[in-house]
Amino acid sequence: MSLRELHKEIDRNWDRHLAETRKLLRIPSVSMTGEGIEESAEAVAGMLSKLGIDARLYRGSKKSHPLVTGYLDVGSERTGILYGMYDVMPAGDLDEWDHPPFGATIVRKKPYGKILVNRGVYNSKGALAGMLLAVKTMLDKDEMPLNLHFVIEGEEERGGHSLPRYVKKNRKRLSEADVAFGFDYSENTEGVPVISLGLKGVVYFDLVAEGNPDTGGPMSGEVHSGEASWVHNPAWRLVQALSTLVDEDQAPAVDGMLDDVRPPDEDDRELIRKVAPAFDAKAFLKDLGVAKFKGEGTNEEMITQYLFGPSINICGLSSGYSGEGTKTVMPPKAMAKVDIRTVPDMTTEGTRDKVMAHLRRRGFTDIKMRTYDDYPWSKVSPRETISEACVEAMRYHGKEPEVLPMMAGSAPFYLFDQVLGIPWGGVGLGFGARAHAPNEFAVVKGMREFEKSVITVVWKYFDMASAKKA
Repeated sequence: MSLRELHKEIDRNWDRHLAETRKLLRIPSVSMTGEGIEESAEAVAGMLSKLGIDARLYRGSKKSHPLVTGYLDVGSERTGILYGMYDVMPAGDLDEWDHPPFGATIVRKKPYGKILVNRGVYNSKGALAGMLLAVKTMLDKDEMPLNLHFVIEGEEERGGHSLPRYVKKNRKRLSEADVAFGFDYSENTEGVPVISLGLKGVVYFDLVAEGNPDTGGPMSGEVHSGEASWVHNPAWRLVQALSTLVDEDQAPAVDGMLDDVRPPDEDDRELIRKVAPAFDAKAFLKDLGVAKFKGEGTNEEMITQYLFGPSINICGLSSGYSGEGTKTVMPPKAMAKVDIRTVPDMTTEGTRDKVMAHLRRRGFTDIKMRTYDDYPWSKVSPRETISEACVEAMRYHGKEPEVLPMMAGSAPFYLFDQVLGIPWGGVGLGFGARAHAPNEFAVVKGMREFEKSVITVVWKYFDMASAKKA
């Protein structure tokens, strides 16, 4: 059976596929709160069972959300790992949604036509359903070219325990795979598929300042703000500490942090040179809802800094009274949530250590750090078979992709290249927007084309890998 015939199978069964996708999307699966997680994990396991797989739930700890796992053996000489995630971000303020966040509502929206509105449809539960339905299409026609390990996590949005512990526990078996796949709706607003060959890491932590015997400040509760003439405020202490982490242009200023940064190599620079002429800064800023960039430079310089420059960001600040009206107090505690996006060759532990050493040198010995599970950076070569297969798959669909050496976002793909020692990749047709925001959506037509493109990537990879071996 040809690719074209398999794609026609998607068209013939699209109404049923869309219904199954909507059914999964309607189950809340908010990893931050646990809402609907167990039901969603069971639903995903049920979809794997329909593939003839003995689906199992693995928990990295008692508090972990389940990782849905399974193995599909079709007797192939090649094996892949299929990564996906079923958890989503909280819906947030329901008043800001035009439709119920878990209603899987289909409406028309210019210029896209029909769109599906739902939390997680774009990031990334809609793509998860599409991947599994694409695999089922190939299996039903006895045209699945690869054996597949499935690792589908339910705590990606909070940096979970289950996936890394499962991968490390099963390292010997999983490292025998040839490739790992991670698929998402990858088209930009102009309909150009974007292939990313790398991901920044993310180091997330809280910095906390509290009243204490050494620096002073309230130690047992709020104090009247009239005492500020002679009592230290922990909120000011934290603000002063935070201000040392960046320069006046908010570029990283932590002592020694940039010493670990590996500059882009010639392959990276060549990819950037290819995409730079088409970069539309004004359109990009408009999509972000931002007035201007922090710095200036040529397209090539700006893209290089965006992809290969680390960043230090304050995600949130909390301290004292923030309600209506006035309440004149000094708070006993202040906290900032900070993320640092890391690039090759920065390390998670090294980055945290440098932040704390930087603060200690400036006398902020009282500032405490509370850490979370983090993602190291990950990267593959454009010469890997999976990288080349993604490009050829998009060309098969009449699309010339934009290939980037890195992307600014983060995902746990380091587990594949750094822990298991296997390359990873993936690209999909389809467009969505407003991830993590109200009215998150995906274009319905693109969701159908996404399933076709998953099949194309898998087939192209198998054919190209087999040809190289021969």
